[in-house]
Amino acid sequence: MQICGFNQQMTEGLKGFHNGLVEHGIINRSAKKNQAFEKTIEKELDDMTRFQKETHQIEDKEMRELTEALTKYASAFYKLVQKEGVDKYKQILQFLNKFYFEMDNKYYSELEGQPEDMKKLALYLNEISCKQANYSDGN
Repeated sequence: MQICGFNQQMTEGLKGFHNGLVEHGIINRSAKKNQAFEKTIEKELDDMTRFQKETHQIEDKEMRELTEALTKYASAFYKLVQKEGVDKYKQILQFLNKFYFEMDNKYYSELEGQPEDMKKLALYLNEISCKQANYSDGN
């Protein structure tokens, strides 16, 4: 889904969020608990999975949906960092910012209003997906 005019404020906000997830959620917690990054990530993912099973208890629908979306996003981000390696997180952040910018730019500059615009957007995103990312040099 396109995100309605991706801009510098959004980029900076996501950068701060992602940095916090890695630096506080993985690196600092690992050091504090004297454990490997992998164990910390596994614990975080387990905690979020268990929490997601309980979010139905949040009565306010919008707050529940926001909480679920944020938890799902953080989980997916941790899985990406786990797969690629904590040592590559800065390159992952650069890639994600580029990915989200390209998603937004493609939609609003070329696809908006076309038949099957969202399908075309999803197919375009396959071309620049994380599977093809080269985190070692920041691309």
